[in-house]
Amino acid sequence: MNFYPGDEENRYRDRMRELADTYGWPEMKALREEVEGLHIERYSMTFQRQLAEHGLIGLTWPKPYGQAARIDQQFLMAEELECQGFPGYGLTTNQRGGGMLLRSGSAEQIAEHLPHVVDASWTYCQGLSEPGAGSDLLALKTRAVRDGDHYVVNGAKLWTSSAHVSTWCSLLVRTDPEQIRHRGLSLLLVDLQSPGVTIQPVWVMGGWRVNAVFYDDVRVPAANLVGEEHQGWSVITGNLDEERAMSFGGTETRLLCARLIHRLSEKADELSESDLQTLGRFIMDLEADRLLYLRVGLSAARGEDTSGTGPMSKVHGSELAQRFIEWAAELLGHQALYPDSEDVLAADLEQQLRVATVLTVIGGTSEVQRNIIANRHLNLPRSN
Repeated sequence: MNFYPGDEENRYRDRMRELADTYGWPEMKALREEVEGLHIERYSMTFQRQLAEHGLIGLTWPKPYGQAARIDQQFLMAEELECQGFPGYGLTTNQRGGGMLLRSGSAEQIAEHLPHVVDASWTYCQGLSEPGAGSDLLALKTRAVRDGDHYVVNGAKLWTSSAHVSTWCSLLVRTDPEQIRHRGLSLLLVDLQSPGVTIQPVWVMGGWRVNAVFYDDVRVPAANLVGEEHQGWSVITGNLDEERAMSFGGTETRLLCARLIHRLSEKADELSESDLQTLGRFIMDLEADRLLYLRVGLSAARGEDTSGTGPMSKVHGSELAQRFIEWAAELLGHQALYPDSEDVLAADLEQQLRVATVLTVIGGTSEVQRNIIANRHLNLPRSN
């Protein structure tokens, strides 16, 4: 039995490899500098435009917007992108915005937005979490009041990644103040250049910025309502399932592990038996994480419910990343403690050591994810 992908499965992976082959160290260094300048983890506007030029955005979307590719073809392309060390977060977040419209948007919204997603001229973020709400997304207080053919939005969002470079925000608001929790919520597409929108940086330990976004009497056309009014929770849950199924640290960790193995390839005799066994266990765990990520992605493509398995992938990948980075940094020694080290691998390990600390928090804490797994995957009863 052959488990290796064939030519058809590799069609878009090969296209990604052709793009990667145009990069030498000078081009990759310039890309890294752009990522650092934008202060967003794994985000490059230049690389987004190159993906668009090579027809690699929205692969699974129906024509004429996408390539009508299979989910396994997209997975192999995205895996190649990440494993080559390219910044992939822009592709993820912008495709999430377009995918939401394909699931829940009107024909007019799809026709307006998707061409701009695939040509990388518009960018997207999500406005979900709020100050004072912690991990309880449903405690949101941002209000949208209907005023003729507009909604007037007032409130604030926190931890909004990439808002400072985004064209649009998928904003979750409360449109029925008489309802609580997931009832009475709506999803609006907000132009972030609208009067009344203020974006302020919030710096995190990983070295990049997220944002606090304030909405003061922001007028949003009613035509920008995605799905039905008061039914925003059913619209956004697809995005949340996708986010939880993301490789939270797994892909980056596999890349760092491969680089570390290359570094150690001529020094295996200097490693202790314990270190060799630990490295072997990490390699197996990282492959298991990859297969779990693939399982969730393929299940979602078949229209299956991944609300229970997605969090499994999120918890496993984020906690595995933390364990590996701590071990690798200790193995490499003091060089992995300096962000400006001339040793590029050591400098990347130092950054990832800081980044990994938040992986079990962003996208929903591990505690929240375990509750979701218990309820939706294991069907365990809720405690009173």
